[in-house]
Amino acid sequence: MSDSFVISRRTFLAAAGSLAAAGALSAGARASETPRDILWEDLIPNADERLQATMNRLGVVQHGGVPAQTSDDYGKDLVKELIGQNIRIAGYIIPLDYDGVGVKELILVPYVGACIHVPPPPPNQLILVRTEQPYDPREMFEPVYVAGTLGILNETNDLAEVGYSLQADSIEPYQ
Repeated sequence: MSDSFVISRRTFLAAAGSLAAAGALSAGARASETPRDILWEDLIPNADERLQATMNRLGVVQHGGVPAQTSDDYGKDLVKELIGQNIRIAGYIIPLDYDGVGVKELILVPYVGACIHVPPPPPNQLILVRTEQPYDPREMFEPVYVAGTLGILNETNDLAEVGYSLQADSIEPYQ
């Protein structure tokens, strides 16, 4: 009788250990599904450009006007480490294909008026967002959070040259 109790106890401990490990793995999987919050500056690999973007976001204006974009490659460098990651970023939408129900393709921009004014932001500050579920914006330039998988696009359209793409899992009004 004691042998069957020892086997049952070992079996119980082995099963409990397996369940605990499975629970830890599934908790880790859920944590990896949570999008990583990023800022627009995180999309810029060059430290000088990151500093300028932060200053622009904070409303700091340097005397002497807007810094000159000295080369055709300005803002084309992308942060390759973020590609394929599940991210969430706040921005303003420019709808590209409103069909009466909602929009499935839009450009996400870091500030109101981007792409409408000349010149547009650099490619590493524009994200072409595609979504399966139409999003019905309340207004042009609505502030939103977009979450999904970040990719590289490098595409030029009628509005601007866009550096990133994002397959959206969710688009929500900014709170």
